[in-house]
Amino acid sequence: MHPPPLAITTSSPCSFLSYCITRSAANINHDDDTPKDIVVICSTRGAFIRELLIDLHLPVADIPADDDGANQPLTDAQELILHTPIAALLATDAISLMYCPSIHHLRAYLSSLITSHKANKDPDIDAGGHDRTEDENTNTNGRQPYLAIHGLLPLHHLSTEWSAQGLSRTLASVIDTTTAIFRTLLLSVSADSRAFGIAAELPLINSRMMRNNTRQKGFYGGEGFEEDVAGGQTDLRFVGNVRDVLGRWCRIVEGAALEEGTRRFSDRDRSSQEMMV
Repeated sequence: MHPPPLAITTSSPCSFLSYCITRSAANINHDDDTPKDIVVICSTRGAFIRELLIDLHLPVADIPADDDGANQPLTDAQELILHTPIAALLATDAISLMYCPSIHHLRAYLSSLITSHKANKDPDIDAGGHDRTEDENTNTNGRQPYLAIHGLLPLHHLSTEWSAQGLSRTLASVIDTTTAIFRTLLLSVSADSRAFGIAAELPLINSRMMRNNTRQKGFYGGEGFEEDVAGGQTDLRFVGNVRDVLGRWCRIVEGAALEEGTRRFSDRDRSSQEMMV
């Protein structure tokens, strides 16, 4: 049975990424050919490093604004991040790190994952109609590799896709992909942000369909959210909630609870190995 997609609420991006690292470390087996875990960062590499430094309360003044300095010597701030646990994410062989700075990049990457999976592994159906490819993608601890996405909501918030309609379209594509390639979805969601966090409001339809929404009440066939805008007109957008949209597609869980569960799993696994020795 395919595990449910998880929307993980955390107050810190480092907490989510630390959970991903811990989960990968608990599942790693050098004798196992299970595919690597994947972490997708919905920004550029430079913006991602700046986000981590800000979260860790480290100086960002000398961090390049883009990726142009990727081949330049490390700055003092970049040296500091190498001494944090997050450095493991940038160096580990157990996780593939991908950058998708736009929704178009993300959707193209998701499509490429399905194409690559089909090309590398033809369906292997047994007599009972079960696809043995799913078993091959399950590691020795009984877990599927994961596809984690960090920054999906901020990515939508900066685009015309910031709506229940646009977010649902992307979530449908992501879940179709994880189901097709036998991976567990881990979605990072801010617990605190008022703009794009779990409690944030968003219109039901995307902004392209709302260019003429300053008309008489009932333009969309019912009661709308009324807000005075420039010129004395009224904005009649319907307003939805991020939690409601995510709840239709994912199981929403708190990051702290997941981290505690992963630590227990790792401790139990280490105890079992010690007993075997």
